Amino acid sequence: MLHWLVVIPFYFFAALGVFLALTLATRILRLNVGANALATAAVILAVGVVAVPLSLDWLDAHHLGGRRLLFLGGVTFALAGLDTLLQSLLPSRVDSDLANF
Repeated sequence: MLHWLVVIPFYFFAALGVFLALTLATRILRLNVGANALATAAVILAVGVVAVPLSLDWLDAHHLGGRRLLFLGGVTFALAGLDTLLQSLLPSRVDSDLANF
């Protein structure tokens, strides 16, 4: 039963990666969206990204191994780096929301 705890890091990195991808999309498209809306959408989409394949038996808990988690973490760090590079060029409302946090 405890082997299902491996899903928790996948939820975390998926939500963080989706948040960063949505932040980059709003930054590039110059949409005026707040951080709360992006965070809510990121959590809902991350649950869908991880839970839907597991519930439809496309994936099993045994498929969620270290390599996939390492890949997901690498993508998350790459998105964070890209967001940091674009932050000074394309300011967004998300920046001010997170600065006030």
